[in-house]
Amino acid sequence: MNMVRGIALVVFFLWLTIDALVVFRLKTSDAENRDHFSLKLLMIGNPLVYAASIGLSYGTTGAFHSIALQLAGLVILIAGIAIRSLAIAQLGRLHTPNVAVRSDHQLKENGLYGYVRHPSYLGALIAFFGFAMALGNWLSVVVMSSLTTWIYLYRIREEEAALSAAFGEAFQHYASRTKRLIPWVY
Repeated sequence: MNMVRGIALVVFFLWLTIDALVVFRLKTSDAENRDHFSLKLLMIGNPLVYAASIGLSYGTTGAFHSIALQLAGLVILIAGIAIRSLAIAQLGRLHTPNVAVRSDHQLKENGLYGYVRHPSYLGALIAFFGFAMALGNWLSVVVMSSLTTWIYLYRIREEEAALSAAFGEAFQHYASRTKRLIPWVY
């Protein structure tokens, strides 16, 4: 189990590093920024959640002794990374770390964005869940899944307010035919 956890830690932090390098190169200027603390919440809250989940995984309370579950977690982690990476690639230069709407911004309504409005967040949440499973502790899974979901739901609220203000009826129409995170469900 410790070997799977070690592999998960390497994959997770390698992904976070590469993801940050890709995403933060696209940060927009303050003039375009419509972010109301959500980026700071992500940058402060998520690492605290990662640290708590990793710390819990080294304890015995909540530990599950199933390499198969941990390996499934690794697969889920990689699937989440793939979904997030594809969503970022599909959105291109419009994907920024801060909530912003560019002057030439257009709603992305095809690809993964034809099914859910926030596929990069969906991919991240899947990756976080898989990572916590790969850590081998149910408490890690609960902490990681609940707190990162709460953080991203706050972020989604801020992002959708900015998109609604910028695109009005066009965004409302898009929102009426797509779900936020889970295709056909939510």
